[in-house]
Amino acid sequence: MTNIIIRKNKDGEYLGFKLEGHAGSGEYGKDIVCAAISILSINTVNSLEKFTDDNFTCDADPERGYIEVKSEGGFSKDADLLMRSFELGITGVYKQYGNEFLNIKFEEV
Repeated sequence: MTNIIIRKNKDGEYLGFKLEGHAGSGEYGKDIVCAAISILSINTVNSLEKFTDDNFTCDADPERGYIEVKSEGGFSKDADLLMRSFELGITGVYKQYGNEFLNIKFEEV
């Protein structure tokens, strides 16, 4: 199962996200749930780097199925849109495949 945490401050502004674990919806290399959330998270990180000037950290360990993105001071307007897009995609995968493979938690920091 992949555990996903989307972090926001008390005003609802994004502070980052963390994914950990493998979905396990199929054998290695054919796990479409894991592929979907991997693409969404990697594309979000790449987009944050390419299309914004935001300062954030990204830590990843593919073997553990781990990626964590943090912005201590919050994100800019452009980065916020990318984070909303990430949340939309992740919740869409969750709605399609249910809680058998994904656990999504929203955390207020």
